[in-house]
Amino acid sequence: MLMGVTHPVHVNTLTLFYVMNFVIALLVITFGGLVVVTRLQQHKFRLFASDSSSARNVLIVGLGSLWLVDGLLQAQPLMVTQFTGGVLAPLLTGQPALVAAVVRLGMRLWRLHPLVWNLVAIWMQIGIGAVILLGGETRGRRIGLWTSIGWGLLVWGPGEGFGSIFSGGSWLLGSPGSVLFYVLAAGVLLLPSAWWRSPRFLRVWQEMIAGLWALAALLQTWPANGWWSSHRFSAFLTNQARMPQPSLFSAPLYAGAQAVAQSAIPWNAGIVGIFLILALLWILGRPARLTWWLTVGVTGSTWWFGQDFGVLGGMGTDPNSAALVLLGLVVYALIVPLPADRAVTRPTQTD
Repeated sequence: MLMGVTHPVHVNTLTLFYVMNFVIALLVITFGGLVVVTRLQQHKFRLFASDSSSARNVLIVGLGSLWLVDGLLQAQPLMVTQFTGGVLAPLLTGQPALVAAVVRLGMRLWRLHPLVWNLVAIWMQIGIGAVILLGGETRGRRIGLWTSIGWGLLVWGPGEGFGSIFSGGSWLLGSPGSVLFYVLAAGVLLLPSAWWRSPRFLRVWQEMIAGLWALAALLQTWPANGWWSSHRFSAFLTNQARMPQPSLFSAPLYAGAQAVAQSAIPWNAGIVGIFLILALLWILGRPARLTWWLTVGVTGSTWWFGQDFGVLGGMGTDPNSAALVLLGLVVYALIVPLPADRAVTRPTQTD
């Protein structure tokens, strides 16, 4: 009886939701097209600055494209009807009182009018992505990048529970939160172009990557997070495997859950060891090509076997943290050629 009552409401809500999205899309295409045509006629449009590096251009395209993907993911039907229960409510588990209060505030605000908030989230993210991609080397792109930082920090709190770093988080879950990487990427793009040619900038980039893997090892090691427990680890992988997805993706997750169920301690110890090795390799100096490929391999593997690519199941809001880290690794490789030898050398520090 209840299902018979609620189902039409969901159908009517979804119909209104997509009609409103269609109307907004028409307005955006119409007015956006007029702006683009006007700029082309005035010969003012230029996607990248003439002195812009290929690394910076890749980061611009990557960040803008990911924001577009996030906006489209927010338009999934389940986001309208089950966002607070399916995405926000699970963030409350194990959170400190202050963090839980922030998440509950976000849930209360969202429940006031989920349809409107979904529309805001969709077009805010699509707008950020479009401005970053098409803003050219003008004030428009800088506005888009600053908006990316502001919106990202807003989402990181009530929308991601601060990446679950205070409640049993793990790199396998995407901690410290994918949107935090969006914020960092936007901040890097706001730096003057001269910084991109500075050895100090490269060193900071290495330290950030090392810090990420050190944090990942800490979260994975922390006893209270429960990753040494076979039940906790196996249940996590099983839940990921049960998400609606092709068997090509789910079958290895089921196999991993069975393996971990036998004994989580060796598996977790191995994962912690790998994270620590990566942190050491990146902090000791300029990494060799083998280090870079090892990092890409570990990041890609955890993107599948932990984060489940982030977008599967109808409730994914973004491709998760590994996608941003992979983008960062590509950008790093474009900034400086990776040495082929196995020696570890420190970059020259110059002012």
